[in-house]
Amino acid sequence: MAAVTQDTTSVVLNQPNNSGLLIAIHPLTLLNISDHFTRTVIQQASPVIGALLGIQSGREVEIFNSYELQFTIQSDGSIRIHEEYFVTKQEQFRQVFPSYDFLGWYTVGRKPSMIDIDVLQQLMTYNESPLFLQMDPNEVPTPARSLPITVYESIVDIVDGQPQPMFIKAVYKVETGEAERIAVDHVAHAATHQEGESSLVNHLSGQQNAIKMLDTRIKLLHEYLQDSVNGKVPKDHDLERQISSLCNRLPTISGQAFEEEFMTEYNDVLLTSYLATVTKGIHAMSDMVDKFNVVATQNSHHGQGRPRRGMMG
Repeated sequence: MAAVTQDTTSVVLNQPNNSGLLIAIHPLTLLNISDHFTRTVIQQASPVIGALLGIQSGREVEIFNSYELQFTIQSDGSIRIHEEYFVTKQEQFRQVFPSYDFLGWYTVGRKPSMIDIDVLQQLMTYNESPLFLQMDPNEVPTPARSLPITVYESIVDIVDGQPQPMFIKAVYKVETGEAERIAVDHVAHAATHQEGESSLVNHLSGQQNAIKMLDTRIKLLHEYLQDSVNGKVPKDHDLERQISSLCNRLPTISGQAFEEEFMTEYNDVLLTSYLATVTKGIHAMSDMVDKFNVVATQNSHHGQGRPRRGMMG
């Protein structure tokens, strides 16, 4: 078998794409690919290859999710996708997302090569024309706000009188829903504290700092009062009156109204727990009765007795 080379001169068509395919990529896919690449670099593992999932309606394609593929690198440099793992993952995803189909695959690299053509021919069994998404982490995007990602459509072109699978660049856009925008904003800002933080992180950090400051000041006042009682520091009646006034401003937790409200909520929690326990007991009792009925029915068919009255559900 001839070795599969990295030659890129004959695998990409340098011509305008007139297919009219509208490709939209959702942020979760980009995050998955970036995470996959980062872990691969840290672990010094094998190449990055994964499947793209989404929905195609006519000429509109939306890529919602992705997952990693298992494969084996052959002695000639080619890649063999583990078909059993691929089929299993597809079935698992269909159980959760029945509308998602296999749309293509992704990898990391500068340009498509004959190795990618070899992978394409394997995946064409599951999609006649799969998309190919390639990320180049070393590329400096132009303009600066664009992504180092290229999406290719797979086509079959006639080369020297023979059909040859090839790639052609496709236009894509990144599309996000409201929930996706909030999640991506939080993840992006939480990961880079130098450039700013999301509103959720700011809010929680502010609460944490306020609680720490309150705890420090309460400890300081408590320490002063103890030292004052023990005679370690002179008594300052004006300061003690201010501390007393501050304590009187705090909401009381020993009054009749508080105790009634607290007991009401406490009883509600106990009642909920009790109902859950009763429900669990009834379910166990129902299972026991069903099993008894099965055994009793089998015994009656063999002439070993008859079911007791009231035990048949």
